Amino acid sequence: MPKEIDPGECPVSREEPVSREEAGVAHSRTLRFWLDPANLAVRLGQAGPVVRTKTGPAVAFQVNDPSLIRKVGCGEDVFQFWNADPCLRGFAENGFPGTEGQAHRDRRALMKPSLAAPRLTALGPSVRDSTERLVADLPGDRPVDIPVEMSRLVAGLVIETVLNSAISPDTLNALARARSVLSARVFWTYALSSWPWVPVPRRRAFRRAFATLNEAAREVYARHRPDADGNDVVSVLKRASEDRPDVALHDVRALLFAGIEATASTLSWACYELGRHPDHQAAIRAEADAVLGADAIGPGRLPFTVGFAKEVTRLHGIPFLVRRPRHATHVGDQPVPAGALVTLPLGALRRDPARYARPDEFDPLRWSPEARPPLSSAALLPYGIGPRYCPGAAASDILVPVALASLVRSRTLRTASTGRTVRVSLDLTPTPKGLAMVATPREPCPPAPGQPSPEQAAPVRRH
Repeated sequence: MPKEIDPGECPVSREEPVSREEAGVAHSRTLRFWLDPANLAVRLGQAGPVVRTKTGPAVAFQVNDPSLIRKVGCGEDVFQFWNADPCLRGFAENGFPGTEGQAHRDRRALMKPSLAAPRLTALGPSVRDSTERLVADLPGDRPVDIPVEMSRLVAGLVIETVLNSAISPDTLNALARARSVLSARVFWTYALSSWPWVPVPRRRAFRRAFATLNEAAREVYARHRPDADGNDVVSVLKRASEDRPDVALHDVRALLFAGIEATASTLSWACYELGRHPDHQAAIRAEADAVLGADAIGPGRLPFTVGFAKEVTRLHGIPFLVRRPRHATHVGDQPVPAGALVTLPLGALRRDPARYARPDEFDPLRWSPEARPPLSSAALLPYGIGPRYCPGAAASDILVPVALASLVRSRTLRTASTGRTVRVSLDLTPTPKGLAMVATPREPCPPAPGQPSPEQAAPVRRH
């Protein structure tokens, strides 16, 4: 049997103090096992294809071999997905995340044309305009809580540009504050499901946050503005559930929560890296000045910003996926009992030195079209794998770079010296907890389209 590994034995386990130049990141003992680049799990060639791991009382099986990761991730008949677990039924209710098999596939097939890239390619100008309006509400003279503000920004963008609706400013602000509570509750509910007698933390806070999410979904549903052809995603869901409006409402809630969750985390980590790398911030701004004034805006016109977002995902994306076998099975040569936790360490793959030169270095230029050897963004698995692949992937591919470029075009971000360490939250999608930054309004104002930018800074490769 493979050696059992305790994540408490990670070689690098100290918490880094905050510097005035940049905020250090501290990982919890639980997350360190999947995030720490010095950990045995990251050195895939040494860890073995399947490793039995232990975190406190929890035993899990970590799959390190890329081919086995895809096999487990796609094996819906053998491996159950976390969001369909009975322990989360109260959260998913009748929405598509809680369904399985053909019912889940049918619901996704229904939404697929509305969320496909061909339909969403024209969203660029709307994302730019909505970002500028939402960013205008950011105070520029004091530190702000970046995860909360990015949650507010992303929620507003998803509601306005993808769901074709609106909610009140008060509900939007409450939803931004509720995101972390909802995310942490889902994480801990699933993590502690094997020990139902252990109380899940923050129960009262979750009830309030869940009520906020429900109110936001109801507002989105009620204030929805259908596209002229009636084939936007909310219109499609409403038509398909005319006799069961609660089903469509739960689907809208699921899309709203999922759309905020991962994208807000990505933009929060992007802000963190912008504070650490002013040269990259200047490069994104120069690109934004040259592109965002046009009528046609898309990721293809923002190559450096897209590469920056990919590098953020590589170093800070969801560190692992989880599955549970429906019955006793084998993963490779390793026997795995029914119901055991099987982890797919995406964070380890993204730091594999066999795939990435200088894997611990933040380098957006590694994603440049001119980089050699060329990298495939598919290897990042940013939206999961298998039948639960994120249905909003195409929307996120447009939202993230255009929103990031629009944010940097109008604000200068710098890390605030608060004396606090930036920690990785124990949420469904880990975010930089405690990240405070000052978003100073840019001066001078961005130039008009066609005029040269005052900051034609080239991105600098770090060695």
